[in-house]
Amino acid sequence: MAVFKKIRFFIISPVHLRKICDEQKTPQLDYSILTDEFGVVLKLVSGKKETINEFLDTLPKDLMFFSAPDFECPVADLAAGVLLEKGLKLSVVESCTGGLIGKMVTDKPGSSMWFWGGFITYDNSAKTALGVPAGIIEKYGAVSRETVESMAEMGLERSGTGICVSVSGIAGPDGGSFEKPAGTVWIGIKNEKISSFRFLFSGSRAEIREKAAQAALLIVYKKLLNNAGVDSTIFEYYI
Repeated sequence: MAVFKKIRFFIISPVHLRKICDEQKTPQLDYSILTDEFGVVLKLVSGKKETINEFLDTLPKDLMFFSAPDFECPVADLAAGVLLEKGLKLSVVESCTGGLIGKMVTDKPGSSMWFWGGFITYDNSAKTALGVPAGIIEKYGAVSRETVESMAEMGLERSGTGICVSVSGIAGPDGGSFEKPAGTVWIGIKNEKISSFRFLFSGSRAEIREKAAQAALLIVYKKLLNNAGVDSTIFEYYI
């Protein structure tokens, strides 16, 4: 009897996912990759459950960061579910996304139960008005680990919520450099402890902003899921 398993991936490229799966060359296992409005679904089939589990164990750990059980819903719903489960409200501090995270979550009816609101700190002076030290921005730049961590800390302090996520990046098409090309985005998150993540997104300005907002909500979900937390990581592939 065949065994089936489906895994949802958010944000990542289906082309890159297919390349990685092809490289595994796992015998007695077939797979297909489908895209829908929510992301990518990897469907696995084998005669043995163990074969599927062995295949999943060979996939890169940073790739699996973008995975979730086979939910037929947007990533904002995953964040909503775990925030409600934990009895927490989310606050956000947005720079390059310019309020897009807030829009994504408030598109969902009843979001006031788990979403406090946020701060749009697009200009550097808006970041310092929130409480980010000007010296941090001057030394490390607005798009940096240090700045997004300070943004998340100040957002949590000002809002009084249980968790805060912050985003600062270069959506392009201009404004990038060799060290920080267009598509570079830093995301910070703070509850009991602080973590930060760097992404290098591809695509148009609108696509980069969309991916950054989705990544922020995915990080909220991963951070709170089963109290597992997530460690600071740099992602430069798949997306």
